[in-house]
Amino acid sequence: MRTQTKWSAALVLTIMAVLAISACAPAVAPAPTPIPKVPVSTATAAPAAPAPTKPPAAPASPTPSPRPATVKYGSLPGVFNAAAYFAADKGYFKEQAISLEFVDFRTIAELVAPVGTGQLDVVGMPLSTPLIAAADRGVELKLVAALSVSAQPSNNHTWIMLRKDLKDSGQVRSPAELKGLKVAIPSQGGLGDQTILLMLAQAGLKADDVEMVVLPAAEQAAAFANKAIAAGYTLEPQISDILQKGLAEKWIPISQYYGGKVQTGIIVFGPNMLTDQDLARRWMTGYLKGAREYLKTVASKEGRAEAVNALINHTALKDPKAYEPMELPAVDPNGQPDKQNLEIQYRYWVDGGFYKGQTTIDKITDLSYLDYATQRLGKQ
Repeated sequence: MRTQTKWSAALVLTIMAVLAISACAPAVAPAPTPIPKVPVSTATAAPAAPAPTKPPAAPASPTPSPRPATVKYGSLPGVFNAAAYFAADKGYFKEQAISLEFVDFRTIAELVAPVGTGQLDVVGMPLSTPLIAAADRGVELKLVAALSVSAQPSNNHTWIMLRKDLKDSGQVRSPAELKGLKVAIPSQGGLGDQTILLMLAQAGLKADDVEMVVLPAAEQAAAFANKAIAAGYTLEPQISDILQKGLAEKWIPISQYYGGKVQTGIIVFGPNMLTDQDLARRWMTGYLKGAREYLKTVASKEGRAEAVNALINHTALKDPKAYEPMELPAVDPNGQPDKQNLEIQYRYWVDGGFYKGQTTIDKITDLSYLDYATQRLGKQ
C-alpha cells in the first residue's frame, strides 16, 4: 500500500509541475483560417463589350466672307471729309470687303438728286434745305452719322475770308462795311448760305444789301485774284491755297455764329444702303474705325503727316507745306451728330421761311447703323 501511495504522490507532483510550466508559457496564436483557392479557368476570357461612344461633332461652319461691294460716296471735295478719306486710305473699308469710290460735286444741290436715283450710295454734306426738301418729295434717305465739326480753338476748318487788299487798306473792317459788295457762298440752302445771312443780320444788314453769288470753294481763289468778290464762305483746303497765294485772309471763323462749335458735315445714306442692312452696317463699321484712328493720328505731329497724306490723295491741294498751318476738323469718336446744333440750323431755315415742308431732323435721322458699329467696336 505504501508503494502505491508513493507512486500516486509522484504522479500528482508531476501533473502539478506540468500545469505550472504551462501557466508560465506564452499563449500560442490560433492557426490562420486557410483562404479557399478559386479555381482558375484555362479557357480564354471573352472581350468586354466596348463602352458606347458619342458620334463625332460636326465641324464648325466657317464664317462666311463679307460680300464684296462697291459703294459710291459723293461730296464736295474738302477736309470735312477727312475721316472718310483716312478710313479709306487705311484700308478699313477693304476690311469690310467694300471698295469706296469717291465722287466729287461742285454744289450741294448737285449732290441730292443722284442719291435719290441710286447713282450715289452715301453722301457727305452739311445739313441743307435741298436735302430736307428731297425727303419731303419721298426720296428715301437718312442722316446716319456725324462727319465733321468746325470748332474753337483749333478745329476751325471753315472761315469767312476777306480779300487781302480790302483788309490791308482798311476799306472793310467789319461785316457792316460789306454793303454793296459781292459775297460768295458755295451753295444755296447750305451752311455757307445760312452763315453769311447770320453775319449780315448781326451787322444790321439784309440779304439784298450785298450781292450774294454762288461760287464753289474751289473757284474762289480765282475770284479773289480777279477781285470779283470781296468776301466768301470758304473751307479747307481752299483756305490754305488762297492764303499761300496771298489773295485773301482768314476773317471770321464760322463757329463764332454757333456758340463756338458747328456741325459742318453729316453722313447720309440713300436707298441703296437703306435696303441693304448688311452692307450699311459694314460700311459704318469701317467708317467709325477710321474716324477714331483719324482722331488719334492728328493728335501727334507724326500722325498728322499721315492724315495730311490722305488729304493730298483726295483733294486738289498737293503741297504738304500748305497743310502745316491748316486747322483740321474734329469728329465725335462715336460718330454721334450734334443734334442740338443741327436743330439750330434747321430752325433757322424754318423760322426764316426758307423751308416750309413737314420733314424734321428726327424724321430723317436713323442711328441704328451707328449703334451696330459702336457695339462691335466698343463705345468711347
